Order: sequence, then structure tokens, then C-alpha cells
Amino acid sequence: MDLENNNNTVVPDFKKEDVDKKRSAPDEDNDGVANIKRLKLSGKATKVDNAHVPENNKKTVAQSPKKRIELSNSKPRINKNEAFIFGNYRHYYGKRILDTDFHDIRLDVLAMQPELFRGKQLLDIGCNSGHFSLEIAKKFEVRSLVGLDIDRALTSEAQLSVNLLKRSSNISAATAAGKFPYNVKFVHGNFVLADDVLLEIERPQFDVILCLSVTKWIHLNFCDAGLKQAFRRMYLLLHPGGKLILEPQAFDTYKRRKKLTESIRKNYEAIQFKPDQFTSYLLSQEVGFADMQLMGVPAHCQAGFKRPILIFSKV
Repeated sequence: MDLENNNNTVVPDFKKEDVDKKRSAPDEDNDGVANIKRLKLSGKATKVDNAHVPENNKKTVAQSPKKRIELSNSKPRINKNEAFIFGNYRHYYGKRILDTDFHDIRLDVLAMQPELFRGKQLLDIGCNSGHFSLEIAKKFEVRSLVGLDIDRALTSEAQLSVNLLKRSSNISAATAAGKFPYNVKFVHGNFVLADDVLLEIERPQFDVILCLSVTKWIHLNFCDAGLKQAFRRMYLLLHPGGKLILEPQAFDTYKRRKKLTESIRKNYEAIQFKPDQFTSYLLSQEVGFADMQLMGVPAHCQAGFKRPILIFSKV
């Protein structure tokens, strides 16, 4: 009797055994092909039997040149608040410039007493990128000026400006001493010392110290003790007859910055030494300045920058 297959094709009796064997035997070749197809469709083909594939035979996904450049240039995200906890803002002086050429309106106040600077040794604390320091040194013909800032990137930028000015100047190296821009340098450092005991080794070095719009940042980062130490150090660094030119920020401006970091918030809440007490402290025996006078108030278009500039004298 003949056997019919699923396609209704008649199979002769002598081939029946062969057909039965094929139907009962596992179709290894076809199953393997089917499995590979299923794996490819599911996106898992490259993950199968990786342990048996040599490393040099594994394929990597090709990336476009643009993508590779983006990956190589990617930088870790920086918390903007933490980057400027010392008031070390980039383009800070842009907020104070009133015309296309650089002109900080505070220069007009300082220019009322140019004799304070001419031929004198100056220290500018919190000099930022150095624009204001350079203008003072140039405009008032100082003997020397050192700009100090806690931000290394800013002082490097400032010193680069000095180096560029030197290259473009017509002054010979033999006659450069004491002349602008050879009389200006910028250094990186924290004016607040690690310990008060270090005040014992301070000696007079400067005729004038500038501390303009910096007290708030010292206060928020180093609290009352740090600011008081800074005031005492300013006094010790001045020669007899020296001047501290101080532009303190009002306490109501502190509040806007107290959330920069948790440490600053805690310092802000712990502050007892308010800006309206600075003068009495600087004139006290703990510091030693003899007198204070108002130098002037910049007539700036933004009310936040109309801060009194004070002169404290050391006898």
C-alpha cells in the first residue's frame, strides 16, 4: 500500500522507511539555521557564544568622526555654584565697564587722590583677572603692584596679559625696572592664613593695600575669624604711613550667596561680625589703624555697585 505525505504526493512502499527516518531524525542543520535567524531578529546574535570568540575577532560598532570628537571633548559637569564660591567670576569686570574701552568707574574715585599711588608699592587682594590692577598701575605710575587671587586660572590669565604687554612694549630690558608693565605681577594664593600664629612672621612690604569688593567672599568662606585675621594681616603688611583702601559689601548682599554651598550657608548663619562693625574693629587696638576717611562712592549705573570706598591709615 502506498503512503501519502502532507502534500498528497504518493510515496512508494520501498521508500517508506527512508521517509520515516527523515521525519523522526532531528533536523540539526535546519534547527541551527532557524536559531541563528531568531537570534539575529532579536538583536542578540553578537552576544551568543562570546566566550568562544577571540577578542581580535569581535566586531565593534563603528562611530562617526563627529561622534568620536564629541566623546573625546566631553568634560565632566561642574557645579556652577561651587566653581565661584570665592566671587571669582569670569568676566566680572564686564559688569563695571561703562564704555567700549575698559574703564572701571572706581578709577574716577581713586583718581581724586593720585598721590596715594604714584611711586608706591601696592598689593591688590582679590584681583580677579587683573584688568583693574593693570589700569591702576598704568594710570597712577606705581612703583610696583602685586595682584593676588585665590583662583589660579584667573591669576594665570592676568599674568598672561602682563607678558603680552611686555612683548608689545618698546621698553628695553635694561631700563624696564619700575616701569609699566614690568612693575606688575600676579600670584595665586589665599590671603587668609592657615593659622593665626603665622601672623607673627609678617613684616611690612607695601605702601597701599587694595581690598575692593572682597570682604563678603572672605566672610562667607572663612567666617568672622577668617575676616578678622585678614584685617590684622593687612595692617601688618603695610609700612608705617601706609593705607588700606577698603570697599566692603553690605550685609544684605550676603543673603543672595548663602546657598552656594552647605558650608557657606552654615558660615552665613554663624556671622556675628557685620560690615557696619568693620570700621570700629579696624580702628581698635586689636588691629591698630589710626583713622578712617571716606574716599568716595562710585557713581555707577547699578545700585549694587555704589559702595563707599574707605581709606584706613597706619601711623
